[in-house]
Amino acid sequence: MSAILPEFFEFSMPSRVIYGANIIDDLDESIAGFGLRKAMLVTDGIIVDLGLADRLKACLAGKNVVIGEVFADVPANSTIATVERCAERIRNSRCNMIIGLGGGSVMDTAKVANILAVKGGRAEDHMGAYLLGDDDVLLPLILIPTTAGTGSEVTKVAIIADPEKNIKLPFAETQFFPQLAILDPTLTTSMPPGLTAATGMDALTHAIEAYVSREAQPASDALALYVVRLVNETLLDACREPANLEFRGRMLVASCLAGMAFTQSMVGMVHGISHALGGVYHIPHGLANALVLPEVMNYNMPTCSRRYADIAEAMRIELPKPVATAKNLLDLAGFRKIGALVDKGRLIDEVVRMAEARAAVLRIRELLGQLATVAALPLNLMNAGVDADFAKLDLVVEAAMMDGSMLYNPRDVTSESVGAILKKLHSQRPSPVSYLPPISASAASADSTKEKARVFEDSTMIYDVLGNFYQSLIDHEELGPRLLNSHLVVQFRYSDPEAVITLDASGSEVVLYLGDVYDGVPEVTMSMKADFAHAFWQGKANFLTALTRRQVTSKGNVPKAVKLLPILKPAYELYPEHLKSHGHGHLILAS
Repeated sequence: MSAILPEFFEFSMPSRVIYGANIIDDLDESIAGFGLRKAMLVTDGIIVDLGLADRLKACLAGKNVVIGEVFADVPANSTIATVERCAERIRNSRCNMIIGLGGGSVMDTAKVANILAVKGGRAEDHMGAYLLGDDDVLLPLILIPTTAGTGSEVTKVAIIADPEKNIKLPFAETQFFPQLAILDPTLTTSMPPGLTAATGMDALTHAIEAYVSREAQPASDALALYVVRLVNETLLDACREPANLEFRGRMLVASCLAGMAFTQSMVGMVHGISHALGGVYHIPHGLANALVLPEVMNYNMPTCSRRYADIAEAMRIELPKPVATAKNLLDLAGFRKIGALVDKGRLIDEVVRMAEARAAVLRIRELLGQLATVAALPLNLMNAGVDADFAKLDLVVEAAMMDGSMLYNPRDVTSESVGAILKKLHSQRPSPVSYLPPISASAASADSTKEKARVFEDSTMIYDVLGNFYQSLIDHEELGPRLLNSHLVVQFRYSDPEAVITLDASGSEVVLYLGDVYDGVPEVTMSMKADFAHAFWQGKANFLTALTRRQVTSKGNVPKAVKLLPILKPAYELYPEHLKSHGHGHLILAS
């Protein structure tokens, strides 16, 4: 396992989490701090039919927190319309707390409805990342999962479907963390084996993608590897013995810890493809993750084999390392000089580690086969609900490429690689080994925005330097057509000093607006300090880290903005030349 630390990381888990069988029946101490509250219970029809909603209402009867209203209209994949109806019910009922009881769709609905109930507007107005200010306060939130997969009870993200556009919309806010998450395994025993299998694979996917993410960090690493071990040891047993509270509890804890892991370091290509399959073909998210996971692991292998070897070892797959073993024995015997010579042959151990990494993929395939037997888990997309001719393949590929998760994948993603994976998964049983031609993976740039002096003296200088640079990109024979083909309207709002620049590629030509003069509604608005933009265009600032550190906030259809990153990569070389030609060579950052 690599001991190299990232330049920056942040770990925040403000939610209180309590665990215990039947703990839902004894919440007096846990809810005492909320004061007197009338809560809106957000749930779904299945939970109501199982009697779990009535059980919670009875448990809270006469307490300081009571269920005032019930919104039970959440579908399996919650939609914008659902969220807006829920928010309206919250406002009209004058509830001052929200309790989400259900799976990921229910909990995500509760999160986004909370914003709408407090801030108003439509769901699309709040789509994006970290649009709320530090002082913005939402209604107190309690989340109680009844499935063991999404981990939404401890994450700052939510995914809501837009059925009209066949896409899933991302929301991310620190205020999404609930004040209290309740893990009670007795609430999950009604899950049938198929749902247990799919949600369990969802948790496993969260852990694996968090561990290999470009934004992986020590805290999420530790959580992720523990989850991998727990799911590997428990999932089949949970499917075979649904009433066993020990197995149910392990999976519930694994799901929660995986949520903690990926809310810190995010997910990658598996989720990008799965979100697209859910948006276009309405395939359940956990099932889509299960099918896509081994293929993406194999695709990422050239970039992160050492990390996959760690995952293999967490799955109890550990092959003998002859060089390390020999060195340790020699060191213990006092022959350290000989041990040092032997240690030079560690390349042999690296070959073994590569074998372990590939064994991790084989173990995932084996697990899927076992789940197919125990829980009737489909093993290809056609059996999961995709039509025989895959008529909407291009739509799935396009939606996947726009998904923000792709930014965090350890290896660069192309539409060709996504299409190849989808075609392979369509009708064939996954084979033990698959291969896709390698593409070069771009190294993550170091975040070098630590200049003390402000680069731009005033807004006029921003328009002179960045405005003219954007115009040069529009006029560029290669980049100009790429910008036009993006069909995006992107607005950059700079601070320190303040300036607004809008690129409108929605028409027959790309139009540049300098100042706050664009009278339309941008699809994406990115806010940042002007100095960050200066560093970014020189390839000196990591966009993903900037999002994590709130150096950049993004409002609107964030997945669409992902299109711009590969389009604009060549601009990193053009910006320094632009500075030189305009008499600003002294502003070029040192390598």
